[in-house]
Amino acid sequence: MRSFLVLSLALAACNSDSGFQHVADRYGHGDGSLVGRVCDPARYVWLEGASVYTHIIDESGKLRDTRKTTSDAEGYWVLDDLDDGTYEVYIQYGSTTIDVFNATISDGRETEVPLEACTGSADVEVAVVTGDFDEFDKVLEAVGIGGYHLVNGQTGSELLQFLQNPVQMGLYDAIFFAGGHLEEGVFYSADGSAQADVDAVQAALKDYVKAGGVVFASDWSYDVIEQTWPDKIDFLGGSDPDAAQIGEIGELKCEVSSDNLEDELGKDTVEMNLDLDAWPVVDAAGDDTKVYIRADAPWRKGMETGEEKDSPMLLEFESGDGVVVYTPWRMSANLDGKAGKVVSWIIDREL
Repeated sequence: MRSFLVLSLALAACNSDSGFQHVADRYGHGDGSLVGRVCDPARYVWLEGASVYTHIIDESGKLRDTRKTTSDAEGYWVLDDLDDGTYEVYIQYGSTTIDVFNATISDGRETEVPLEACTGSADVEVAVVTGDFDEFDKVLEAVGIGGYHLVNGQTGSELLQFLQNPVQMGLYDAIFFAGGHLEEGVFYSADGSAQADVDAVQAALKDYVKAGGVVFASDWSYDVIEQTWPDKIDFLGGSDPDAAQIGEIGELKCEVSSDNLEDELGKDTVEMNLDLDAWPVVDAAGDDTKVYIRADAPWRKGMETGEEKDSPMLLEFESGDGVVVYTPWRMSANLDGKAGKVVSWIIDREL
């Protein structure tokens, strides 16, 4: 009996107005929610892994709680368990604050933050000569360029028709050459039978760049540059087509020689993925050719092996009002991490 009386008194005390009474703090809790989506402002793709949060502040200005979530693989996020009111929402990715805005919940409802199109703002027209290796569709989409014209690089007639037509090429701000497209009879003629077509292509490309166009070639498409602008970049192995394709597969630690790129990366080195079994090794840059990245490039030719010290890995030269850019790596194989920042920096710089 005594123990029951003690328990009853204790319960009574807890339900009285005495200092022992505990009332759950429900400030800011409710049935409402905020729903939105995060767009990467640099690459114009829906962003996974962004932190989304809002602070719960009472009438006195005291911070009572914080609601926080992370955007999913499609960029969507939800902040729930919120009472009616206006909330200041922060969206952060890493150390960068992407957006800050106010959103209001009323009547305990789900409030959808208005979505804007997640597309690139760059007003550019791009043509891509397709090949077996680099996938420039993925590269351009990653940096926010959704629209581009594809030129079949495997069909000689279509490729020649495009590259011999200065008016058609002039419709585009840049032409990207993905490695593995047709080269014989387009950029060189082994037996001389197609030399007239080769001369016409080279003349049209030179005129296109001089008029302000951008030519971008990666990995095995280096013959576009070597055959058209032979004095701008010296490739290992001489000027014979495909002779420079002796680089060994692997990731290379590259030295960055551009202050702007170094600032973008936050470091003066970056690892780039050279994932083809053999890739073109650059021997030296021409007098007027700029080099932004270098690396010691291992190579193998038959049983012979070696290493090309300080081989240029990202090169650019001007011709008239235009620019030609070359990388021996596949751009589409370097879209993540620091390497992805290099890819974005290159395209943002040129376009």
